Amino acid sequence: MGFVCVFGIKLQAQYIIEQIAYEIPINYELVPADKEFEDAADEARFFLQLPESKLKDAAQKEYGDIEIIKSTIYIDGDNFAVESLSKEDGRTTVILNHNKGLIYYVLWSQKKIYEMSAEDMAEIQKGAGAAMQKMMAHLPPEMQEQAKMEEGQPQTAKQITATGREMVKYGQRCSEYLLEDEQELLVIWAADDSMGLAKKAKSMSEKMAEIFPSMDEEEQDEWDFVAGKIPVEVRTFRLDAMDGAQMEIQAITRINQVNPPVEKFILPAEAVGFERSSFKDMMTQMQQMMQGMEED
Repeated sequence: MGFVCVFGIKLQAQYIIEQIAYEIPINYELVPADKEFEDAADEARFFLQLPESKLKDAAQKEYGDIEIIKSTIYIDGDNFAVESLSKEDGRTTVILNHNKGLIYYVLWSQKKIYEMSAEDMAEIQKGAGAAMQKMMAHLPPEMQEQAKMEEGQPQTAKQITATGREMVKYGQRCSEYLLEDEQELLVIWAADDSMGLAKKAKSMSEKMAEIFPSMDEEEQDEWDFVAGKIPVEVRTFRLDAMDGAQMEIQAITRINQVNPPVEKFILPAEAVGFERSSFKDMMTQMQQMMQGMEED
């Protein structure tokens, strides 16, 4: 069949999880003429409480169709695979081989496989840090000073509040939680966990941090904030100086506690035309492409 097995599949597979993710650009025509926002948080609360259908209709009227990226997560013990489909990249698959400490990124339309190790990740982050320092050097002195001050300040612990509201989301009865900090405001609809998924998510996050310590930024995510529950839907409101206001929505649409298909953890072989290289090579190619665009 032209495929090779990358690692032994354990007989302890547990989950197949279907998800969707998309961004809704904010159309300010939804704001009543007599409405004035007290601050950014007040603005975020207003849009987060609007029905999703209303946000979508207004965004499509102003900006056109909204792309919904669908993905499926296959969990088998300490290994996982994530399949996604988008207009930009087509079909992609990310596979974690826990035993080898490697992540594979498969671009099916381009017939390419990128392999990433902990060393690759550390080097990529080192390069990103150097690029940031280079960019900072071109900023006006006052902006450099402000950036240094912000960098030195300790991060404020995020606080989450149960609102008391309940709603059925994707077939699961959920409770609403509100999370606010200086950068963003989130609404999380979380359901009780009767299948141990929250525990598995925490375990896999810890194992990822062991393999790729440079990826661990000690930042909490939605699973941490609703510990012991499943964050079925997460709505994030962000104000961006370049792109304007956006509503990011991620949702778990289905959870099956079954063994995933073995082939989801198998890489296509070079014999069927797939080219293998390191993730570092891909990042180098992207940097060269960006440099070329800047020179043009």
